Amino acid sequence: MSKKASKIFIVILFLAGLSLLLYPLVANQWNNYRQGQLISNYEQTVADMEAQGTIDYEAEWAQAESYNDALLPSILPDSFAVAQASEEDERYMSCLNIGGDGIMGTIEIPKIKITLPIFHTTDEDVLEKAAGHLEGSSLPAGGKDTHAVISAHRGLPSAALFTDLDKLEKGDHFLLHILDDILCYEVDQIMVVEPEETQCLSVEEGEDLVTLLTCTPYGVNSHRLLVRGHRVPYEPEVVMNESVPLGNMSLHTNYLLWVVIGLAVTGAFCFVLYRRDRKMRMKQKSEAAKEKAKADSEEGKADSEGTKAEPDGSREEGA
Repeated sequence: MSKKASKIFIVILFLAGLSLLLYPLVANQWNNYRQGQLISNYEQTVADMEAQGTIDYEAEWAQAESYNDALLPSILPDSFAVAQASEEDERYMSCLNIGGDGIMGTIEIPKIKITLPIFHTTDEDVLEKAAGHLEGSSLPAGGKDTHAVISAHRGLPSAALFTDLDKLEKGDHFLLHILDDILCYEVDQIMVVEPEETQCLSVEEGEDLVTLLTCTPYGVNSHRLLVRGHRVPYEPEVVMNESVPLGNMSLHTNYLLWVVIGLAVTGAFCFVLYRRDRKMRMKQKSEAAKEKAKADSEEGKADSEGTKAEPDGSREEGA
């Protein structure tokens, strides 16, 4: 009974370990699916509005430009800190919100192969599933004298998000799909700063800038990684060919590979245990067979000796 209980315990332990091993992979795939659904629903809403003629792109662009022009120079808050609601919330939430779901558009970074919806604000519920626009920075609508800040988490076990943002280098590109346009930005500055150092997120005269912001170092999150890009013409043949070698991708991105390795190691370990258990059982059977053969031999010898003793006794009785 104890041997059976031991086997059940080992199986339960194995399943628990396998669940822990697979959780990040499954959770990340689920989040990728959910992000894809959000983007698909947004694009379908836009397509339906276009078909019905109920969307006025010129008015949407004009509203976003007006909002950006009205922004006063100010020190932006840290996007991962709890920010107080401003009086501009209602106006802010109405800009670039044609679907009414809070999605401004999407950000695509071909080099690290991610596409994320961009939501208004950097509230925690937004950053757990997608990228957020830092309220107080320019809306990601392009134009001179603008500097939009887009933020996302890094290293979440359930979602990749901006985990591989540190793989970007100067000269790489990222894309903003906003309304009916694609805005292309070329990375020109990469910085690591303290959370309160937000001066580098300010508007620069005559520039069209976007900064991607996330926590760093990986797993520590004491500082902020800022990857800034300036607007350039969109050349698909250049942008879409950018990629990171597989060996340079993060553990999170290569998690499927680590799962396969983990399963292989676990399988090998189980095979070794099985072989050892089988050898022990075969040895026990062999020893039992030898003991039985020895016992049978001794029993046969005893019977033989008893048979020989019987005639002697008969002769003695007859005499």
